[in-house]
Amino acid sequence: MRLSYLIFTMLSFGFSTELFATTPADSKIDIWPTIPFVRGADLCRYKDAYSDTRTGYMTRMTNLAGTLMWSGASMREALAALQSFNQLYDQNLALATQNQYLDVTLESTLKAFISGYYRDLRPRYQKISFTDTNIDQPQLARLDYVAHGSYAFAPDCRGDIQVTLHLVGRNGDVKSYLGQGPPSVVMSRIAAKIFEDFQRTQFPSKIIVGNKMLTLIGGMNGSVDMAATPEIAIQSCLTLNARLPNEFELDILNAYGDWSGGISLNDKYWALPSGKVFAPMLRNPSPVREVWEVNADSYSYYCVQD
Repeated sequence: MRLSYLIFTMLSFGFSTELFATTPADSKIDIWPTIPFVRGADLCRYKDAYSDTRTGYMTRMTNLAGTLMWSGASMREALAALQSFNQLYDQNLALATQNQYLDVTLESTLKAFISGYYRDLRPRYQKISFTDTNIDQPQLARLDYVAHGSYAFAPDCRGDIQVTLHLVGRNGDVKSYLGQGPPSVVMSRIAAKIFEDFQRTQFPSKIIVGNKMLTLIGGMNGSVDMAATPEIAIQSCLTLNARLPNEFELDILNAYGDWSGGISLNDKYWALPSGKVFAPMLRNPSPVREVWEVNADSYSYYCVQD
């Protein structure tokens, strides 16, 4: 029903990839809030059925019947007991896996975990938003992603479920996530990855540092990169028509942090445009050090444009 409603709404508004908004990396991401989940195959039963041959299964059942008879049961009583055990197992399994409202649980816990990350980490702005379901044509045109997923009982047969979630974006690009665990927490792992993918600083992005706007473009790999020497990092940025951030800019961007548009320094050695090294863990008397003072194997860097 939920999937049918989603498809009907998309068709009613003539939904297509052209309707997705063109969204810069540092702007808000609007996701359709209704997430239909389709039940997949029971991987636990599948594994259980194929983990043994029919001959092996019959051998185990025969041995169990023999044990019961050795304890004093007749053949008829032993077979009746085995049948009762088998029926009881099926009844308990059916009760536990009747799946009423599991799709609602998965959707609501995903949103709750993402909300929890924002509450605990408190970034300066929130990138991920689930758009109101009472949506009109202009709002639909601003959607960035619609989501759908599936779930199945995991092959470990310990009550875990395996969940896949797909975010379908403009131009048909798809981000897919996989998680496994108890129904109450399985979406926390998917929520963490979604939060990281969208909330973490992406390249390129713009941010104000001091009295000017910087464009963060990353290193040669398009992200925070590594270089064997500060000179190689300097030349890499020149190749990208950019430069290394200075010590003041590194500190300000560190203050923003990874979740608010900046780049955390952590305990790394950073290349400076002067050919020296910025060592945030060595601030006494200064974090700016000569290469020979730290003698690192490699140096972190990213490039910026004014």
